[in-house]
Amino acid sequence: MSSQPPYGYYGQPGPQPGPQPGPGAPPGGPPTGSYSQGPPPAGQPPYQHQQQSYYSYAPPATTGVPGQPPPTTHYQPGLGGPPPQAHQLGQAYPSQPAQPYPQQQQQHPFYDQLPPPPPPGQPQHYYYQAPPPQPWTQGPPHGTPSSYGPYAAQPTPASPGYDPAQKAWVQPVDTNSDVEGLRKAMKGIGCDEKSLIRILTSPKYANPWAMAQLVRDYNAHFIRDLATDIESETRGALETTLLALLRGPLENDARVLDKAINRMGTDEDALNDVLLCRSNADLRAIQAEYRRLKNRDLLVDLKGDVNDTLFRLYSMLLLSGTAAARAEDAAPVLPHETDAKVTELQRATEGTIGVNAVAVAQVFASSSDAQLAAIAHAYRRKYHRDLQRVIEKEFRGDMEDALLRMLRTAQDRAAADADRLREALTKTKDRLFAHRVVSLYWDRSRLDAAKAAYKAKYGRPLAKDVKEILSGDFEDVMLGLIGRGDA
Repeated sequence: MSSQPPYGYYGQPGPQPGPQPGPGAPPGGPPTGSYSQGPPPAGQPPYQHQQQSYYSYAPPATTGVPGQPPPTTHYQPGLGGPPPQAHQLGQAYPSQPAQPYPQQQQQHPFYDQLPPPPPPGQPQHYYYQAPPPQPWTQGPPHGTPSSYGPYAAQPTPASPGYDPAQKAWVQPVDTNSDVEGLRKAMKGIGCDEKSLIRILTSPKYANPWAMAQLVRDYNAHFIRDLATDIESETRGALETTLLALLRGPLENDARVLDKAINRMGTDEDALNDVLLCRSNADLRAIQAEYRRLKNRDLLVDLKGDVNDTLFRLYSMLLLSGTAAARAEDAAPVLPHETDAKVTELQRATEGTIGVNAVAVAQVFASSSDAQLAAIAHAYRRKYHRDLQRVIEKEFRGDMEDALLRMLRTAQDRAAADADRLREALTKTKDRLFAHRVVSLYWDRSRLDAAKAAYKAKYGRPLAKDVKEILSGDFEDVMLGLIGRGDA
């Protein structure tokens, strides 16, 4: 592909009205070349690079010799101005005054910072500034079709710990004493679990990138692997919790998926925790991390472990995350789109014999939380029935659980988080409870909202229930993450 940009970019206007090219003119625009072509023909003055307006070009004066064609002028595009007009052989070049750069032309956003014009006597060149690299946290590139037309929304940022660019905003912490404390707690016979819990649940490491620094510093200082040491010194739910903290949210999500899929029986609760109600940026990061750890594609592994209906929902979410086709959080809630999706849901459920699960999954997978909440409200207003009841009536098993999870989160995320914590805690699903608490721990505002919703709904602080239901080191580490103040 030619590196020369088309007319209309970086200050070069399109074709100008004027005489049309003659039969001998080269097709496809102006001739290329440079002013530095060696000495001019005998009898002609040397080429002078005349000082022109930065956004204009005036062709140099030409001299005609009877019986000979005019000298060839090699044109090098500069910033602005039309190319010289094509001519017929044997005719002199028409004089053309400098024309200003058309201000109505819109420049590309990456090229709006152009350098100043060159000093007199130096040739003008194109100045090209390469666009910055597009990280995977961003949405579709400029020009990608969007279902929102002129209402294209800002991509939702990745969650804490999912984008390496977030490290630039985290100040390094002093880990020297904590590195020594961790090694001392695990050195020798036995293990000091309370010291491990105290250090790893310290507010100093509540940011996943600060925790990553602690792990790196420990590994570099002792030439050991902190995760391996934790695995050898702890057991059960405490081990699960501490490893989840060390690995950070992204790697832990990928490992949770691996354990949920590649074992006897599939853990759909764990799959839903990781894959549902996530942003496009998070889903892209999770798939990339799973591929890095397992050297396999996540969708391929899911295909053989879940039923066809649930797999279709997961594939829609993961593929839409890759293509950024799912509505971002900032996408507007448009009444006509909401009404169309309400009608589609009714036709796919109550309006047909059986249920069109694919159509329902498509609506849920393509809608943001705000749009899905609006759909539920509009469904109740239009058909006088609650969408949640419709889902419960038309679906069963894993697909019902997944759709209800998405719907409840869209309507009240804090209440949905509180319900999930309560379910895992009261049913003594220790590992599931540990993963749910740790995932909320990295987003403190969301954890605080879940705790407030828990107390409002169940009349008791979450920490108090943790203290009554759990015991030992697992109780201590959970209270260290949740906060002991309400216990």
